[in-house]
Amino acid sequence: MAGLREKQKQATRVRILDAAVELLAERGYCALSTLSVQRAAGLSRGALLHHFPTFDTLVSELVAHLVARNEAAVDEAAARLGDSSDPIVRALSALYESMTRPAAQAEFELWAAARTDPALAETLRTAERQAGRDLHRVADTLFGPALVAHPRYPAVRDLTVAILRGTALSRSLRTTERAAATTIDRWAQAIAILLAPDR
Repeated sequence: MAGLREKQKQATRVRILDAAVELLAERGYCALSTLSVQRAAGLSRGALLHHFPTFDTLVSELVAHLVARNEAAVDEAAARLGDSSDPIVRALSALYESMTRPAAQAEFELWAAARTDPALAETLRTAERQAGRDLHRVADTLFGPALVAHPRYPAVRDLTVAILRGTALSRSLRTTERAAATTIDRWAQAIAILLAPDR
């Protein structure tokens, strides 16, 4: 019985966090509040506050939830691309695709809001430290041990994240994905040169 209660409790937490993700992705940070999340999740005020007594606790947990959803999106994209494609293009494509999904877009919304909200910025700084380590681990797995072992790899990985995030953030200003595909292709060519075995 205790195990069932724990599963139900966890399911309610996920329901709340998923509702917050959808609000952020669809309506932006200005739409995010404990009340709006409560309504979107279809729960009572007491149920929400039982899991997340303050807005800050909700946001802190939300970042970890976003990271988990982003990682699942990367895994799904990588599996769909398969092992037959170029490993660098596969890694870049999977990472970029995950950054276009609602969870990543919701995370970008939080970052943008943090620019003018010092309390949110402080909450995010703490939560994003672990998120950054998780993203590095995911990228390392995608690129594979041979590329990760190259001395230039850490710099290439950091540049990859910056380039792909910028490309994903500017997506709303484009009418097609052609520019993104070109960016990924050019950066893949650069990585192949930078991480060549004899360099």
